[in-house]
Amino acid sequence: MHHLTDSLRTYPATFFTLVLLLTGQTVRAAETSLYLAISHENNTYQTNLTATINTHPDKLFKLLTTYKELYKLSQLIQRSELQAGGELLLELESCFAFICFNKKQVMSMTTSPYTVTGTIVPEQSDFSSGWARWHISKFKDGSKIFFKSEMTPKFWVPPFIGPWLIKQKLEDEALYSIRFIENHITAK
Repeated sequence: MHHLTDSLRTYPATFFTLVLLLTGQTVRAAETSLYLAISHENNTYQTNLTATINTHPDKLFKLLTTYKELYKLSQLIQRSELQAGGELLLELESCFAFICFNKKQVMSMTTSPYTVTGTIVPEQSDFSSGWARWHISKFKDGSKIFFKSEMTPKFWVPPFIGPWLIKQKLEDEALYSIRFIENHITAK
């Protein structure tokens, strides 16, 4: 699979960011079509994903709200737990070469029909701000998933290679999640 970032990494950072904001990546895998755009500006990372999945919205919504099993959807999530106050604790691990980072993300969760939204609780997280929103809608015989997020880490990210590596991890994570859904949920 050709990665959008592979063909653009030699251009200046400002052009790279502009192109990522204006374009996305479309991937065809089995019954799924996917649009993915990841951008970085002022230490904040934005993800915008749209995918069609050949399964009913109820199944997808149940998957996204079974918080203790979110690790199945993710290579980054090592543990997920809904705490007594309604916050979702995510213990994250990400490795680059031989270096691994363990980070904590606590999100205040809200749900409405086919929508799950989490807002970062900065005092309890390794992120100073952010949010993530999954929205599912009925689409033909299946579903359409819309995911948007914005995260600002508290931790230092090396200025030149760091943003590129984080964007690569976010892209890999999004593709992994969609493939998991495709392989495990649509088969049932």
